[in-house]
This record gives sequence, structure tokens and C-alpha cells, in this order.
Amino acid sequence: MVDRYYILEQRKVLDKAASDILNEPKENLLNDLKKIEEKYAITIVYSEVSGSLDQINERIIMEFDKKKIKLNKFWLTEQTLDKLQEKSVNKIYDQGVSKYKVLTKFMKIDNYIIAIGLPLPHMEDTISIVNRFNIVLMSISVILIVFLVVMISNKITRPLESLKNLSQDIANLNFRKEEIVTNDEVGELAKSINIMSGKLEKAHEEINSQNKRLKELMADISHELKTPLSLVKVYEQGISDGLDDGTYRDTIEEQIEKMNALIEKLLFWTALENGTLNKSTFDIGKRIIEMTKKYKLILLEYDINLSLSIDTSKEYLIQAEKEGMDIVLDNLITNAIKYSYDKNIEITLMKESNAVKLMIANGIGEMNENDLENIWRPFYVLEKSRSKELSGTGLGLPIIKTILDNHNVDYGFELKNNKLEFFVTFV
Repeated sequence: MVDRYYILEQRKVLDKAASDILNEPKENLLNDLKKIEEKYAITIVYSEVSGSLDQINERIIMEFDKKKIKLNKFWLTEQTLDKLQEKSVNKIYDQGVSKYKVLTKFMKIDNYIIAIGLPLPHMEDTISIVNRFNIVLMSISVILIVFLVVMISNKITRPLESLKNLSQDIANLNFRKEEIVTNDEVGELAKSINIMSGKLEKAHEEINSQNKRLKELMADISHELKTPLSLVKVYEQGISDGLDDGTYRDTIEEQIEKMNALIEKLLFWTALENGTLNKSTFDIGKRIIEMTKKYKLILLEYDINLSLSIDTSKEYLIQAEKEGMDIVLDNLITNAIKYSYDKNIEITLMKESNAVKLMIANGIGEMNENDLENIWRPFYVLEKSRSKELSGTGLGLPIIKTILDNHNVDYGFELKNNKLEFFVTFV
């Protein structure tokens, strides 16, 4: 196939040369053949059509010989001469042991036969070498391609396999991360899965924490309800047995009121967690002053000194829900009265740049770190309350925490020199 294609391309060269010859003026034709030879790198000879056929052949062979082309095999036949009357004729002359061929195009113009010759090397050996080279090259190419495919496949599939294992681990609640560094979509996917794993781990921990708190809450609620229910049952049995001294019914009603108050506080607490805020701007300093007035009698009864550090010439404007802040202030003041062992309560209000900071402090006596850690826990009540009348359900501080969390403000407790100081900062 290669040698045929090569011969076809060389014939095109001869055809172009023949076309140029035909386009040359006849009076200058023989003189211009040299230019056409140089242009196409071919050999052009010519002979008059005179004498016998053998004489014509000898003259053409002699002309080729003058131009360094040795022809061992060359001949023109009568049939070829006849064809030249109408068109050009192409011939290939194999020179045998000389190992080359001569591609020749014959043309007849007037009384001249023009032979355009182009020596061709034997292609068989060359093609054989080229074929062997191609086989070796193709083999190397196939091996290289297979190697590259395997390498690229591993590069692609290895991260995907790691991501598959990571996904399975995450599904099994093993929230780990996989470091995959690639500069493509797989790398971006790995980063997204790692972020997802971290968020799922955090959410899972939060759910577990919520479940734990829920179990503790249920246990606390059960404990809080168990005592009044037991008393109701005992006193109801006493009434049935005729042991009532006239106080049993009052005791039953008192315990029912406690359970009702507990249930109402729980419902209120639940509503706080699921409710929306109705914020407005108001002066919290004025609200505190008004709030403390209703505690005057209790403060006198227990001989407690309430110190207000509020500059009435200033405005302490905050943006919050009035009802919610009233509940916070009411619970904080009540707690301060219950646990004020040094009989001093200090309420301080300060303006710091664009912030308003509220601090309520009271002497707490001895208090360990466990008490401070559990102070936000539902139903957690310090044992040494001064006022049984003010003793509540143990939901006051959790309600405060929920309200302040909803307002997204900074708050907390600090224990200094046996004084417990609650602070909240409104920005």
C-alpha cells in the first residue's frame, strides 16, 4: 500500500511537469525543458520520431545515459507509439539488480517524443523496515497507554474508594475525615464530605446531649411529681379511713396546687423555646426601679438591704421583649432574696459604649463548683434557701436561660469571695 501511494504521488509530479510542457510555446519548448527539470527535480529527454523503433529506443536510452540514468531495461513498443498519437503514456521500468525503478511519462509533441523520467528506489526493503519499526512503536505505545490508563484509573478510583469508605463510616456514625488532595472535583467533593462529617458529628453530639438532658428532665419531673402525688394518696387514704383531723383536705389541695404550678411552668418553658420574640426599645433602668418596689415588704421582713446603682439621669435603652425581661428580672431578684446570706443585694446597671450591662450580686455563703455547674439545670435548687415562702419549682433559672438565649445576649455567673454575681450584657 505504501509503495503504491508513493508511486501515485510521483505520478502527480510527472503530470504537473507534463502540463507545464504542454503550456510552453512550441517555438521555445526544447529550450525551456531545462527549467521544468529543475522545477520538479526530474529528468526530461526527447527524440525525433524517425527511423526504426529500435533506433528511437536507443536514442532515448542514450539521452537518459547522458543525464546519469542507466537503463538496463527500457523499450517503446509499436502499441505505445500508437497511443501517443492521442494521449500521454505512463510506464514503470524495473531495472532489476540495480534495485530501482524508473517512472516514465511519454508525450508526443509534433515530431518529437518527450520522455519525463523519475527514478524510484525499491520500496520493499524500506517498507519492511518501516513496518518493523511501526510494530515496535505500536507495541511500546500500547504498553505505555495501558500503563497510563492504569495509573490514571488508580489516581481516580483510589480517592473514590476512600470516599466510599468514608461515607460508609459516616453512615455507621463514625464521623471521621479523609484527607484527599486533588485539584479537581473529587478534591472538592472530599472537602464537602469532611465538612458534612464535622457538622453531622456536632449535630449527633447535640442530639445525644439533648437526649441526655431530656432523660434527666423526665427523671426530675417524675421526682418532682412523685412527692406531692404520694402525699395526696396518703392523705386521701386517711380521709377514707376516717383519720382526717380537718387539715387533710387542705394538704391535698396544697399539693395539687404545687403540681398545677409545676405543670404550668413546664408548659410556659416549652412555649418559650418554641415562641417568637416581640421586641421593642425601652429603658431597662426604669423597669428595674419599678420591679424592685413590689419587693419592699419581703425585704423588710427578712431585713435585707437592696442597693441600686442606677444613674437616673441616663437612659439605659435596650431592644428586647418587655415581658421576657420582666420574667428575667423577677426571677433573678427572687433568687437573690432566697439565697442572700449576708443580707445584701446589689443591682448595678452600667453603660459601656453601645452596650448596657446588668449585674445582680448577693452573698451566697459556701458554694462549690458543682453547684455552679448545675445552676442552670431544671429542678436544681440550692439546699440552703432562706425563704420557704419563695421556694419555687426549680425552673426559674432554666426559664431565664431560655429567654436570654432567645435574645442572643451575653450572660453568665461569676463567684467571687462568696458572692454570686449574675451578669447580662445587652448590645
